[in-house]
Amino acid sequence: MGAVLGVCSLASWIPCLCSGASCLLCRCCPNSKNSTVTRLIYAFLLLLSTVVACIMLAPGMEKQLKKVPGFCEGFDCEALVGYRAVYRVSFAMAVFFCLFTLLMIQV
Repeated sequence: MGAVLGVCSLASWIPCLCSGASCLLCRCCPNSKNSTVTRLIYAFLLLLSTVVACIMLAPGMEKQLKKVPGFCEGFDCEALVGYRAVYRVSFAMAVFFCLFTLLMIQV
């Protein structure tokens, strides 16, 4: 239930990322520039990926994942922990930020 509410509250910020969005949903945005809000969201994404990477390196995480019923049935839980998993998350974040760097050329 909390995840659904979190997604709904995050979805209400999406129109705020568009610089020329003239819709009713933009009234929910704080009184700041759109570039400032966008930078804060990107910083939050980077912080979130760092926290996920730290959790993946925690000792005993594989044992905790195996305790969750039905979580490790379809695949090996070793793929979700360790250095290789951190490399996967870091590579995905690097590709994400490089893609947005290319999209922002001459903007």
